[in-house]
Amino acid sequence: MDTVTQVDADQMWNSMASTIRDVAKETLGVAVGTSRGHKSGRESWWISDEVQTKVVLKQLRFRELITCRDRTSDERTRAEERYKEANREAKKVVARAKDKAYEDLYRKVDSKEGANDIFRIAKARDRRRRDVDNIKFIKDEVGQTIVKEEEIRKRWEWYFSSLFVGEGPGNRTIPEQ
Repeated sequence: MDTVTQVDADQMWNSMASTIRDVAKETLGVAVGTSRGHKSGRESWWISDEVQTKVVLKQLRFRELITCRDRTSDERTRAEERYKEANREAKKVVARAKDKAYEDLYRKVDSKEGANDIFRIAKARDRRRRDVDNIKFIKDEVGQTIVKEEEIRKRWEWYFSSLFVGEGPGNRTIPEQ
């Protein structure tokens, strides 16, 4: 134990962590997609450059407000006012941009292009609503990849029922001592 150096310990730790990640990927598979809270999952088809600019300014003002906690009350009051003003402006710009985008969408609704936009939005909302929308594939009990949604659902059903009944991967007996 005395011959183990810090470098050896770090190297062993990195090797072990890498092995654990590889085994987890092999065993569980890999989920593809984004989480619900991730920014790319949001409705952003209506966002304009003006909206982005105002939101960035609001975020900047908020950071200024947070950093001036240790300063005088006058500086803090000015920072609060700047943030409140930036927040009001951002809300106004977002509301105008959404109104304009939806107004344009409603105008186009009678055309084929408008119908396609509506279907695109409806599909995106449906995908976000689903419970298991990020799982694209899993492996079955012999290690073969399953990609069809119905087969994935059956695999999960079998797995959880076997956990509760006691006939499957979760059934491990503990030897008596």
